[in-house]
Amino acid sequence: MKKGFLQIVFCLFVLPFVCKAQFDEVGTIFGCSNYSGDLTERDIEPLECNLANGIFVRRNLSSQLSLKLQFSRMVLSGNDANNTAEGGLWKRNLNFRSDLYEFAAQAEWVPISLQTGDNQFQPYLFTGLAAFYFNPQTEMNGKYYNLHHYQTEGVEYSQFQFAIPFGAGVRLNLRNRGSLGFEFGLRKTFTDYLDDVSNTYRSDLRQLGEVHNLAAQLSYRGIEEHSSDTPNYPKAGTKRGNPDKKDWYGLFGMTLAIKIHR
Repeated sequence: MKKGFLQIVFCLFVLPFVCKAQFDEVGTIFGCSNYSGDLTERDIEPLECNLANGIFVRRNLSSQLSLKLQFSRMVLSGNDANNTAEGGLWKRNLNFRSDLYEFAAQAEWVPISLQTGDNQFQPYLFTGLAAFYFNPQTEMNGKYYNLHHYQTEGVEYSQFQFAIPFGAGVRLNLRNRGSLGFEFGLRKTFTDYLDDVSNTYRSDLRQLGEVHNLAAQLSYRGIEEHSSDTPNYPKAGTKRGNPDKKDWYGLFGMTLAIKIHR
């Protein structure tokens, strides 16, 4: 019920803008995406930067305020192998990758414009509302598995979620023909399952493992020494992730926009 209500609110927010707005610019963003969550010790993991791109349209309401619609495709990934020996997270031996598709409506505020000849230099801040779809997968023995299907923590979560995008950027308006710039944006999500890791191991992990269930293999991938016939599964309730901290992701890249002449 809550999910459906949020979807209705999002549509009511976006649809008037889509139907009535006459856009001033069309553009693209190209750069990298990154994720912060249960498989990372650092807020930004340089080893897990992936290519990302998007397209957008912008309506300039005034010299300081603009509205933008953007569709982006990102790849997120994380791996316990990147974590330090001191932290101990590497022992879980978990990894994931996910294609993420995002649609965002954003407001941009330009606090100051600097004239440089025929061009204009504009720093800006932005925030808004985004809806996205994600599909975490893991690699095991050379094959990729859709983790959502196997409920590795015994939890059914939605692959459609909402986020709050915010960040800053700079752009150089080129003789009123378009702009070239750079944007740094983060997304605060309301899910802890971008990486399919959040809380505890499945309560029925040992029973599943006794029948060599694939869900058990994907849930527990610890590298403690044991035979393949009698794996040392953790007890029910053993922590697998950190449920008190939601996952984040970000998009950082170059932007190029062209004025639409009406």
